[in-house]
Amino acid sequence: MREALRRLLTGHRSTPPLRLPEGAAGPTLAVCHPEWRGVRTSANAFGDPLAQSTDVAVHAAAIVEAATMGGATAIVVHGFPPGADTLLSRAKAAGLRTLAVVHSSPAQHGAEVWEAAVADRVIGLAREGVIDRVGFVKAGVAEVFSGMGIDAAHTPNRAPRLEPFQPLELGPGKHIGVFAAPFWRKNVVTQLAAVSLMGEATAHVLERPAVGYLDALDIVEHGETPWPEFVRLQGSVDLNLYVSLSECHPMSPMESYLAGVPCLISRTSDLFRDAPDLWEIVTVSEADNPTAIAAAAVRLLDAGPAVVARAREWIEAADTQAAHGWAEFTSGAAQ
Repeated sequence: MREALRRLLTGHRSTPPLRLPEGAAGPTLAVCHPEWRGVRTSANAFGDPLAQSTDVAVHAAAIVEAATMGGATAIVVHGFPPGADTLLSRAKAAGLRTLAVVHSSPAQHGAEVWEAAVADRVIGLAREGVIDRVGFVKAGVAEVFSGMGIDAAHTPNRAPRLEPFQPLELGPGKHIGVFAAPFWRKNVVTQLAAVSLMGEATAHVLERPAVGYLDALDIVEHGETPWPEFVRLQGSVDLNLYVSLSECHPMSPMESYLAGVPCLISRTSDLFRDAPDLWEIVTVSEADNPTAIAAAAVRLLDAGPAVVARAREWIEAADTQAAHGWAEFTSGAAQ
């Protein structure tokens, strides 16, 4: 565990590749880890040119040069990849505004030592003046750190931009997607148990959990796929489940609705929260209860295409607000 934490905060010994955006950087250059798909999808959705490396300390000079040569005035680091502190220090010394976006929640900080270490490091760098401003994807968290004297802002994820796709032919019957990694907070086993209560249904997963009693279910394992294929998978089932135990501002439910498929979610984020009637139909109040999830999933399926249309309208409106907030965050304007 100690070695894994060291590698997370300081990077790997071998020299990793660097992927720089083509053309001018624009006012803000974003940086993220290429293998952290959720963070990378979020960073792409914000629309800034994106540099990617598994260890940004090794390429700090090249990234800062790309930013300054491209006319950028700020660097924003998403998810704090290994070596981010070195990059941010170099960017600060070069006269760039330095920003960091935290894509984790306090619940994760309490359960995952590496997430707590990253959050502590980001806040420490902000106190030292290395980071000018910190964004928090999770609603209700920025206020906590503002109260501690940190220049913090809520930076909810923007909606992803989906390319047209042809849905997959999955065969007859009902198909339910549970497309999340099978670790504790994604709640995959509970959701698969819910699928077993939904009649003759096939569950589709990225990775099958190692739980023996799930062998009684009809489960198709697809493995990790490139993001366009992942979106296509989500858009090919009848319903997606994303009933997680802790969430910030999840991308997958937005991807699902934008792909034309309803998605049941837990009440652990602010997605759809300010539209009470929509919130009631697309969420379930008991995230760890398979029977409650199954009943809510059936209700959502029965609601038909109108719910998908309303959800898409909400996502588009929320995206406009998120874009405005992001512009203020990156420019340094007061929020």
